[in-house]
Amino acid sequence: MHLAIVTPFPPGRSSIGQYGYYLSDALARTGRFSRITLLTQFAPEDDQADSRLPFRVERLWHLNRFDASLRISRRLEQLKPDLIWYNLGASIFGKNPLSNVSGLLSPMLSRMAGIPTVITLHELLAQADLQTLRVPGGRLAGWGAQFIQDMTTQADLVCVTLHRHAKYLSRNNPRMQVMHIPHGTFVSPTLLTNSPKPEILFFGYIAPFKGLELLLKAFSDLHSHHPSVSLTIAGGEHPRFHGYLEQVRSSCEGNPAIRWLGYVPETELRQVFARAALVVLPSTATTGSSSVLYRAAAWGRPIVASDLPEFRAIAEEEGLSVEFFPSGDDVGLGTALDRLLMDPARRAAQARHNYQIIKENLTLTHTCHAYLRAFEFVLNAHKA
Repeated sequence: MHLAIVTPFPPGRSSIGQYGYYLSDALARTGRFSRITLLTQFAPEDDQADSRLPFRVERLWHLNRFDASLRISRRLEQLKPDLIWYNLGASIFGKNPLSNVSGLLSPMLSRMAGIPTVITLHELLAQADLQTLRVPGGRLAGWGAQFIQDMTTQADLVCVTLHRHAKYLSRNNPRMQVMHIPHGTFVSPTLLTNSPKPEILFFGYIAPFKGLELLLKAFSDLHSHHPSVSLTIAGGEHPRFHGYLEQVRSSCEGNPAIRWLGYVPETELRQVFARAALVVLPSTATTGSSSVLYRAAAWGRPIVASDLPEFRAIAEEEGLSVEFFPSGDDVGLGTALDRLLMDPARRAAQARHNYQIIKENLTLTHTCHAYLRAFEFVLNAHKA
């Protein structure tokens, strides 16, 4: 069977691109496909690693242009795959809303062409806090979010990473075929040894809605009471907020208790997480699941997170243990950090609990098998 995959792909640094990379590799290694062709964006530079992967990579479209759906449709017409899987986020085709809308037409066009079509939606913008996320479009942003959602759910099967999103889509369109496949983790679950130092880790894209300024305020108060506590900030600048990282960093320049790592290659992340006593997700808004939360759980790092609907859903749906604080509350954040940092037994219990759940239910193997079932469902429906 020939499987085509449309996804952002490394060397890009997006979490959706990493999802596409690891799952494509896992699917290829199942031996269930005679051929896999991955269609993706052109890279800033040639990536020689493409030729060593167990599937063919075709770099097909340029970011921020308006012809992605045309290029994808034409190539699919030539390839004639048995099935196509789209791994999508709302902005994978560029920063410009119009270029994204153009690219996101592709699943609908594939289905209209008669190709069995599966789509994974990592974000449901129509349910998100667009103002806090600073989504462009002004008063039209809400309409645009609903339009994108309606357009990208025109597939034989829509996969989402949160059960609450599956319920929402099914409730709004009972005829839609929806499947919940938890995000899971792509790292090998390992209960890392407890960090001897009280180090807090923030990891992810740096953007206003990630809560970094809130964390810095809470950390300042915490550090005044516990001088041994340190904060490590890892991650590159969000492409929509050029200059924001430097602005925030300059506001606390010279503080030896805060370490700024910038972008960290995948091969070095385990070492960064191993040094941390806990991982914090202080976001004030989000659009879907969190790869950082799953990674922290897989490596036995205790987690403090904003009590946002998406973070709460991950914890409740998968049975993970998270120390929550009221979103946007720096005092509540400081209290949660203090409570977990000063209680090693509490940290160890959370770490063991989460590691065990990831190991038993949420590994890359579990995610891969769920997609195989999804693909089989769609192919059988087309044969009926």
